Amino acid sequence: MKHAGLRLIGAVAFVGCQGKASDTGATTRTAVPSFGVGIARIDTHDVVIDEQVFDREWTDVDLELVEVREGETATFDATATWTGFAAMHVRGNSSIDYEKKQYTVETRDAAGEDVDSEFFGLPEEEDWVLHAPYSDKTLMRNHLMYQWSRAIGRYAPRTQFVELYMEDGGDTLGEEDYRGVYVLMEKIKRDSNRVDIASMEPTDNSAPEVEGGYLLRRDWVESDAIVTDLYEDELLFEYPSVDDVTDDQWDYIAGFLDRFEEALDKADGTHANFADMESFADHMLLMEMSRNVDAYVLSTYMHKDRDGLLTMGPIWDFNGALGNADYFESWETEGWHYENSEFPADNPNGFAWYERLLEDDDFQALLSERWTLHRADVWSDDALTKDIDETADYLAAAQERNFERWPVLGEVVWPNDTDAEERDTYEAEIEHLKTWLTDRTAWLDSQWLQ
Repeated sequence: MKHAGLRLIGAVAFVGCQGKASDTGATTRTAVPSFGVGIARIDTHDVVIDEQVFDREWTDVDLELVEVREGETATFDATATWTGFAAMHVRGNSSIDYEKKQYTVETRDAAGEDVDSEFFGLPEEEDWVLHAPYSDKTLMRNHLMYQWSRAIGRYAPRTQFVELYMEDGGDTLGEEDYRGVYVLMEKIKRDSNRVDIASMEPTDNSAPEVEGGYLLRRDWVESDAIVTDLYEDELLFEYPSVDDVTDDQWDYIAGFLDRFEEALDKADGTHANFADMESFADHMLLMEMSRNVDAYVLSTYMHKDRDGLLTMGPIWDFNGALGNADYFESWETEGWHYENSEFPADNPNGFAWYERLLEDDDFQALLSERWTLHRADVWSDDALTKDIDETADYLAAAQERNFERWPVLGEVVWPNDTDAEERDTYEAEIEHLKTWLTDRTAWLDSQWLQ
């Protein structure tokens, strides 16, 4: 690492507590991590990664992390607590147009092979994301939504705030290479500490092995997709990858989804033999509480374990949520997201399952039951606003440096609503988030609270 007083030592070092996920992925309610805002330093070996937006080739880098205890402050030249090799590239779709880029990161060994790594108390893995909150001027929407999902026992990526310094092609990494506040988060993948489903081999082509695990995604269709017979829903393979899935495995999961849809269409309750209805209900609660612009039809994951039911989740991507977007009526605190006048424009068949479920009195009762349960505990207004306030306090010093680097407060950054021009301080953005959320939960109480 080319800056004063530090040298990449090759071997990985780790200092800090070691977290371990529970079977459900649930955590305590508190949104603030046990570590303070950390430091990430990246030496790109003179490569300007931000210029490689479209080819997204992996760039080998040296990575150093600085872990500090909660309440402490890290500085650029603090001693690294983790050093190692990595590779990275720009990631994202609409976000690639932002000046502040986000990145996919793989930790590797000296030979360039992927290697599991452990830092900030996060379970060891090799695949990570450096999320760059830019249009989200609270810097915390993804962090909070993932926390609120895990709080009800639904795994979502764990997160750790860091301030990033990354070389932009110069000879020396210095304080002038400051990139702002980032969220280091787990990439969604099959893993015992992430989406805990059975691994699959090319030889798993008959029961019971062929029955799972599968991790699927509803999103922009960029490769071969499963197209269901009845509702013509298009689903992408996340695991196994579309390049690795065998014909027998494809046929099995496609047939399973077709049988699920047939049961839905019969409306005789047999759909519960194929799908975990509590997961479908909790997923809908998360989408409606946040009024995420992509809800249901994009960035939507689901999984099926061996001998298991189709289960919704994990959730992903909440930049355009919690009152932070100007389309699909998502700024409104009243009304159902799925009833906005343009929905589901991005994926016309992506809501068909829920349309059928919403005709089922038992599912409507389950939505009300789950909402009432969560609102009495981890999703109460007091709990939600406390999480926001504690995270804002946690970010108090770091956010100032972030907005010195990226002076976007008081500006409309797509997809912000025009009122963003009036919110020219961090405190105003935090207040907007809290007010929007409590207004939203009040309306949902009027619909669901028992």
